[in-house]
Amino acid sequence: MARQNSSIKALGRVDNLSFYRQEGSYRARRKTGVDTKRYLNDPAYANTRASSGRFGRASTLVSLVYRYVLPGFKSDTLSSLCKKKGMALVHERIPEEEVLRRLHEFLNSLHCLAISPADFEMSIPSLLREAAARALSKTRRRKKEVKEKITFIISEPPTEEDKELLIHESRDFDWKVVFAGEFPEDYEIPILFARRVLDEFKGLKTVLKKPKDWIKENKVQIEIQTPGSQLNNIVLSIPTEANANIETRVQG
Repeated sequence: MARQNSSIKALGRVDNLSFYRQEGSYRARRKTGVDTKRYLNDPAYANTRASSGRFGRASTLVSLVYRYVLPGFKSDTLSSLCKKKGMALVHERIPEEEVLRRLHEFLNSLHCLAISPADFEMSIPSLLREAAARALSKTRRRKKEVKEKITFIISEPPTEEDKELLIHESRDFDWKVVFAGEFPEDYEIPILFARRVLDEFKGLKTVLKKPKDWIKENKVQIEIQTPGSQLNNIVLSIPTEANANIETRVQG
């Protein structure tokens, strides 16, 4: 485990590194466990993937039948029984339409369904299509690339080199910052952090004003007069070096 000695600490995960805080100190280490790409492609996990797939398929089929249970009969106990029966049926490797029929028979024997056997039989093709659509949707969501998240804790004014690093080297992940430390009284958060500053993160609080708060306190009031119209006052949120509002007349 390596220690983070920079004035900018990190919390989160990027690539194969994990940044964390332990006993008041910031550390870094390589990720442990199996990453998603290896789990989905490594032949060593074929049985695990198959088992997980059967469990997901069983849950989908059970939910398609359980929706017909009358509201007064729905309960955690009945839902659990249906899931167990659905898993057992899927492990028997019987066709999915038969799984739906047997689940319906089980619930129908309890007299808790709002659909008759004949009507349910007619709905089986549409239920199978819905199950296939759900499985496809899960696959697409899995393939969607999600940026990893990391939070930087800045304890002193960042250098120009630090700023360049955050701007150009951090486009592949979603990052936020917390300004928690000792800063000069007149120090202002750089505008490049405007949309990434967190008020609080895991007990750490930003001790400086956000750029947007500073801008609100230093507004420019502009009076615009157009031909044939009355004088209108428009307040724009534009930062200025003056603390008081500046009035500017623009005549059109």
